[in-house]
Amino acid sequence: MTRPLSLVESADLLGRWRFVELAAFVALGRRAASCEVPPVATYLAGASLAHGWRARLVEERLPVSVGLPGIAECTRAPSHEIGDALATAVAGDDAEVLDALLGALYPAMSAGYAERLAVASPAADPPVVRLLGRLLSDLDAVRRDGALLAGRLAPAAPSRRRLVEEMVGRGGGAFGPLRDPQ
Repeated sequence: MTRPLSLVESADLLGRWRFVELAAFVALGRRAASCEVPPVATYLAGASLAHGWRARLVEERLPVSVGLPGIAECTRAPSHEIGDALATAVAGDDAEVLDALLGALYPAMSAGYAERLAVASPAADPPVVRLLGRLLSDLDAVRRDGALLAGRLAPAAPSRRRLVEEMVGRGGGAFGPLRDPQ
């Protein structure tokens, strides 16, 4: 898709972003409580909070108007695969969780945000363009922190990361594909 999104299409995509951020907030927060390695628990708790913060930023950009779906209606899973991918990512040991997040889920999220930024209209979408800059910047900071931590742990087998990549790919990316109604 090479054109800017309509208001309804944008609300749909923003709602999918919010869903994924909220789902990751819950999944990582729960997983942090069962970590065996304290620095990983601290990292996952912080990453969880970052997901919650990003979900709140996205919620603030959801268009609100008569005739448009509300926040609850917009906040929906992009695919059933993303829920499975999150559950798989946080089900491994501490090193596998970091590897799945840093090697599969977070790159897919960054790619999804960057894909939208590439087609955003600077004239019509300045708030969304600014939002995307904040989302990408924060996600990049969380990824850098995780990479530093992962470098201090024993390497994880990449099988869980590959499984998460496959699930996200089958679902059309972390947020689902940009939909062209034509």
